[in-house]
Amino acid sequence: MLKAIVIYNSRGGNTKEVAMKIAEGLEAEHKNHKNIPDLENYDLLVLGSWMIMGMVSFAGARYLRKLRKKKIDGKKVVLFFTSGAPDDIHPMTENKVPKKIKEVMFEKMERIVNKKNQITILPERFYCKGAIRVLKHGEPKEPIGHPTEEELAQAKAFGEMLKEKL
Repeated sequence: MLKAIVIYNSRGGNTKEVAMKIAEGLEAEHKNHKNIPDLENYDLLVLGSWMIMGMVSFAGARYLRKLRKKKIDGKKVVLFFTSGAPDDIHPMTENKVPKKIKEVMFEKMERIVNKKNQITILPERFYCKGAIRVLKHGEPKEPIGHPTEEELAQAKAFGEMLKEKL
């Protein structure tokens, strides 16, 4: 069995909740992006962040770039994120080939973390709605209630699937 870890960046707690459920299903530890351990002994890295305005959050992009310096060459990587509208069309693709925000987000995360093409990004992906916030640490713009209990159960099932498959 692979030794796995879930690493996440969270602003309002939604991505943390999802990360914890994925880790629970995977029976793996989870760490905030500020407390990343030595990754040499891990085979599988499950990496997550939240997005803002169709972009990986600044802190999320920064920690994904820093991971390249932490001996992750040859590792297997799975990506996840939370977003206020992952199934909407990304505004930067409307006049070209329209793509959903979730597609663009995963592509951006891949480019950041795998710049040297020395890791294996697995096709398994997870995304979940998050709250829409106007201020950095403010209350949600509207009480949309995400992630829901159902979405958290899906995150746990995603972790279980990864454990079984890998």
